[in-house]
Amino acid sequence: MASGAPVRSRLQVTLKAAPPPPPGFRPFDDADTAALAALLWDAYRGTPDEADVGDLKGAARELQLTLGGEYGTFLRDASFVAEHDGRPVAGALVTLYKDVPLLAFLFVAQSHAGHGLGRGLVQAVMHALAEQGHDTLTLAVTRRNHRARRLYDHMGFIEVA
Repeated sequence: MASGAPVRSRLQVTLKAAPPPPPGFRPFDDADTAALAALLWDAYRGTPDEADVGDLKGAARELQLTLGGEYGTFLRDASFVAEHDGRPVAGALVTLYKDVPLLAFLFVAQSHAGHGLGRGLVQAVMHALAEQGHDTLTLAVTRRNHRARRLYDHMGFIEVA
C-alpha cells in the first residue's frame, strides 16, 4: 500500500436489550469539548491511530468536525464521558451516519487505560441507542489496533467489511 493510510475494518453489533452501564458515566456536555480534545490526543499518541489526529490541534479539529456533523449527525444523547475526581478521563462520541449509529470516537486517557472505562462507555452507548429504538451500532477500527479490536470482539461486534 503506497499511501501508508491505516487499513480499517467496519464492525457492527446488534443492539438487543443492552444492559445499563456501570455507574460513573454521564452524558456528553459541550463544556467537555476542550478536555476531550486533550484526552483524544493523549489516547491516540503512540497507537496505530496517532496519524488520524496528528497533534493536540488536530484532535480539537476532529472533535469539532464530529460535533459539527462531518461524520453524520452528532447524537448527543448517545455520547458519554467517564470522569475521575470530577475531570473527564474518557469519552465515546456517536453520530448517525447513513441512518446507522456510528461510534465515531472511543478514547481513554493512557493514565486510565485498562480499567474498564472503554467497555463501560460502549455499554452506555449501546444501552442509550437500544432505548432510543436503534437496532445496530457500527464503527471503523484500524486493523493493527489489536487492543481496540479485542474490546469490540468481547462486546459482540462482528466484522462486516
